[in-house]
Amino acid sequence: MSCSGNTCYRCIDGYYPSGRDCYRCTYPGCKTCSDSSSCDTCWTLYWGPTCNNACSIGCDEGLCDMNDGNCTCRPGYFGSRCDQRCSPNCVNNTCSAVDGSCQCIKGHFGERCEGSCLNTCQACNDGNLCTVCPVGRHGPLCDLVCDCNGGSCNIVTGQCDVQFTCPTQCIACFNTGVCTACLTGFYGTQCSQTCPSGCNGGCEFNTGICLVCKSGYYKPLCDQQCSHVCTDLGCHQNGTCFHCLSPNVYGLNCNIQCSSLCINTTCDRWTGECPLSCNSLCDTCDISSGNCLKCKTHINYGDKCQHQCSFGCSDLACDHTSGECFACRDNYFGRYCNMSCSSNCWSNRCDMESGKCHSCSSPTFYGDFCDKPCIDTCINSQCKRNGECTSGCITNHYGPKCLFMCSENCNATITGNRCDDQGRCLIGCMQGYSGEDCRTGN
Repeated sequence: MSCSGNTCYRCIDGYYPSGRDCYRCTYPGCKTCSDSSSCDTCWTLYWGPTCNNACSIGCDEGLCDMNDGNCTCRPGYFGSRCDQRCSPNCVNNTCSAVDGSCQCIKGHFGERCEGSCLNTCQACNDGNLCTVCPVGRHGPLCDLVCDCNGGSCNIVTGQCDVQFTCPTQCIACFNTGVCTACLTGFYGTQCSQTCPSGCNGGCEFNTGICLVCKSGYYKPLCDQQCSHVCTDLGCHQNGTCFHCLSPNVYGLNCNIQCSSLCINTTCDRWTGECPLSCNSLCDTCDISSGNCLKCKTHINYGDKCQHQCSFGCSDLACDHTSGECFACRDNYFGRYCNMSCSSNCWSNRCDMESGKCHSCSSPTFYGDFCDKPCIDTCINSQCKRNGECTSGCITNHYGPKCLFMCSENCNATITGNRCDDQGRCLIGCMQGYSGEDCRTGN
């Protein structure tokens, strides 16, 4: 506080001068205020004339313009304030930050993939005609059975396709041999390209851009190491440190030395100001050490309340000493809630400790992280969390995961399905074969 005579003309952040005293700003989100009715500037993560609006959860790093709340979107959100979620039917749950348009997962169409293809289709351009059929089907509605011994055929002519094997690193592929999903660590239409070594948990199927970086690296390819002046918490995606390793430096890149006039040459990480009394972020402090006993807001922590709780913390609240979150917002997990849940988790929710999805947003994915597409031989490509098909198999396939084909030695049926769910032929064997599955030659 700076005073002259009976008038104060400067107070620490969070307070305003009136006469010879400084009073706390009315609104907790205010960083500076001139009176009790409004704010001049907001603390990070807030906006509005009274700083009572939180930046949208979709804002990159949780930061937005203090006047209108507009921000740069992180993946999975769009709109000027990034407050609208991309459709769960978008590939990798990503879309244009401007209008929400995206590439659709199988079975959906439209600019935002809001339309659903006919149940018989695997893919379509509108709701009336199919562009890709399940294996063993053809025709504009995929309602015709291929006469190819259970194999696939041309969607228009019905002519049998040449049998093929998916590339080695594919999880699934079209009958042209083009992959639709890759094993973790690979990307590209043949899954032949390796994700950058700095990726933690795979990369984008088309671009190879990392979904999440390993600790100590930053995007887009996670091949740049955070500066050695950053703490073990690492850095933001633009490479700036979360926190400085040394208390004797400040600035975005922790590369400016604190003044030698500061006590112990320590200063405020952002402004470089010397701590002459209680830090402006402290509510109360130990004057002898300058350490905060209580932070002014629940969004700060540390000896000097100099660190901000992770944006992923629920209500932006964390332990004032360690910075560990009490609970995570949707889409985040970890002690500091600084890791993102899989985009395929239902409502972007996952276990706080492990990151495993509570449930999947689409019935066409399975696994702990809902990152594995169900096999195409499941009806409507839908399966349970363990990969077993939900509604059974497409024609002439069997097994819990529909991995097996009925024997081509089974007699054909009117429905086209030659065997039951155990692989046993329904109406006997072709001449020259015997056994329940007609695989034994006479």
